[in-house]
Amino acid sequence: MQQISDYLFMGSLFLLIITLLFKGVGSRGASNPSGNIDLQMQQNHRNDLKKQDTIIKSILKSYFVWISTVGILISIFLSKI
Repeated sequence: MQQISDYLFMGSLFLLIITLLFKGVGSRGASNPSGNIDLQMQQNHRNDLKKQDTIIKSILKSYFVWISTVGILISIFLSKI
């Protein structure tokens, strides 16, 4: 049972990392996708915050994030048995 729990945890963690990479960085580019320099970021601060909110919302809407989170929780529960 411990080995199943370990494999489930590692698989779920791998899925979570891959999903976060594709949904977070992969879909929006680098942390500064619009190419704003520091002076422009002060002027476009509201737009930058809105883009960050949409990234977080897209990550939380992803089924793979929730599947991997449930897999991690199940593996923790199985390791306690």
